[in-house]
Amino acid sequence: MTSSPNDIDIGYDVPAAIGDKIADIQTPALIIDLDAFERNVARMKDHAEAMGVRLRPHAKTHKSADVALYQIANGGAVGICCQKVSEAEALVRGGVTDLLVANEVADPKKIDRLARLARSAHVSVCVDDPAVVATLSEAAVRHGVTLDVLVEIDCGARRCGVLPGPPAVEL
Repeated sequence: MTSSPNDIDIGYDVPAAIGDKIADIQTPALIIDLDAFERNVARMKDHAEAMGVRLRPHAKTHKSADVALYQIANGGAVGICCQKVSEAEALVRGGVTDLLVANEVADPKKIDRLARLARSAHVSVCVDDPAVVATLSEAAVRHGVTLDVLVEIDCGARRCGVLPGPPAVEL
């Protein structure tokens, strides 16, 4: 009889449980000081309201749909930022319905996945290349969806983005 990967006993069901000692937690595991977390979410909500801006926290630290949903339900967040298409997919599977992929997506296969994701969620993406805009448009048309596209402007770090002014307007 052959075994499959599903037959392997890995020795634990979950990496951690509430009350476990730090030394007993299998990594990676998200560990939260709930009082500090709730306080920080409330502070960010208050700060964004006082500044008159919309809040869209980045999920790069927590990578958790549960945390993102809490930020939306209790922290005034209008949606969540993430870096990659795979992160956006995981967040949508977890129930997040408004995402901004803050890093440019250039690969046509990933752009296609992004467009498919827009069937289940409101999806925005940053761009700094006209060729990518065309590929995004083609994928959106192919899947019958709308993608919000934001122009990434170089703020001086020269890592990504177009120059402000006419180059940004042209894009």
